[in-house]
Amino acid sequence: MEIAFLKQHTDSIPLIAKWYYREWKAIYVASGMSFEDVKRSIEDRANTDRIPLAVVALDGGRVIGTGCLKVHDMDTRTELTPWLAGIYVELNQRGKGVGSKLVITLEGIAKNLGTQRLYLYTPQSVGFYTRLGWAEYERTTYKGQGVTIMEKKLLS
Repeated sequence: MEIAFLKQHTDSIPLIAKWYYREWKAIYVASGMSFEDVKRSIEDRANTDRIPLAVVALDGGRVIGTGCLKVHDMDTRTELTPWLAGIYVELNQRGKGVGSKLVITLEGIAKNLGTQRLYLYTPQSVGFYTRLGWAEYERTTYKGQGVTIMEKKLLS
């Protein structure tokens, strides 16, 4: 398995948009975002030297997962920035370390860009991120769903 920038694999954007829309449809609908809006937001992440950016996990050249860095991920918490977001791994590839590798890679990219602290929110994956060194920042409700905001300090 290897991790590469989305910019090198833009042909995977429609697939990633399908994954995202299926996985987080309730949040997109609550935000007034269509499938095409989601696809456009992913297209905006085809960068390598600035946020927003995205990476993909590849197995034999086939995209099996993705994740990104965003300036903001919660419109109710714009004072927190930047965010780790959109960590998604194909169902049949879960439990193999793909998600962890995506997170660790994105943390390294953020650190190289001078980011001191990252945030994320999750409705149900607190244990996964805690094992990767993330800490709970706050519990709240977002778009009608209970979520935990987490943070990770990258630079001293």
